[in-house]
Amino acid sequence: MSEIELLYGHGDRKDITVSKTTLNLEDTSEITLKGAQIFYVLYEMKMSAAESILPPSLHPSIPALFSLTFIRGNNSSMGDFTLAYTGIACRTGIKPRHLVMKAFCDNPQASSILEQRYGFSICPAKVTCKESYDQVHGKIETKDAVIVDMSIGNCIPLVGAGGIIKYSPTLNGCLINDEPTLVQFEANYDFKNVIRGEPAEKTFNSKSLGHEEMTTKYPIAGTYAAVDIHLMPPRFQVSLDKPAEEGGAKKITR
Repeated sequence: MSEIELLYGHGDRKDITVSKTTLNLEDTSEITLKGAQIFYVLYEMKMSAAESILPPSLHPSIPALFSLTFIRGNNSSMGDFTLAYTGIACRTGIKPRHLVMKAFCDNPQASSILEQRYGFSICPAKVTCKESYDQVHGKIETKDAVIVDMSIGNCIPLVGAGGIIKYSPTLNGCLINDEPTLVQFEANYDFKNVIRGEPAEKTFNSKSLGHEEMTTKYPIAGTYAAVDIHLMPPRFQVSLDKPAEEGGAKKITR
């Protein structure tokens, strides 16, 4: 029997975005976002590009994929905010994940909590996510330029057993005890309404979103969900160098 050869990333760990904020491990409370919105778009990308971006501890997905996610929410501690982030699809062991490349938020208070509790590295920006009768629209605008202006159209509702979306947990580069690591951002979802549509882009600045190889040439699908989101405290961390099957994934010690 031939030996199975696993694919690994071979990106430089120095190129992984790492938040300068040390992760707060003291607060283990759950944050609930009632009546939130999630706009999620998935694209295929070159395998060679995914391998060159991901660190050696992560496996690229097959086929290689990346995503753009908008989350609009409100909470008494975070205020009214919209978060957007890009992620490269990957695996830790057999677990599907997305490595966050760039994240943007329009609310400094929410940005601070997302950095301290969940390991995001936030870029301030004007971020919008809106649903209309025939499309869903998302936009990211920094002080210099519009870097994303996109939508999904020809939308159809997803009902019954298909009325949910499986979002892979994301991995954020951050500091635990002053050491760079990846932490898992997890949430539970109570779906109220889900639609699927065809992505279309007016503006999509790949380089500003994390990497020039993250292009919209091969769209897969876009979805929008009205949902209650329960943000859970991080439970797991992943090494930048050692894969999970070699002991590189472990529970966070609090």
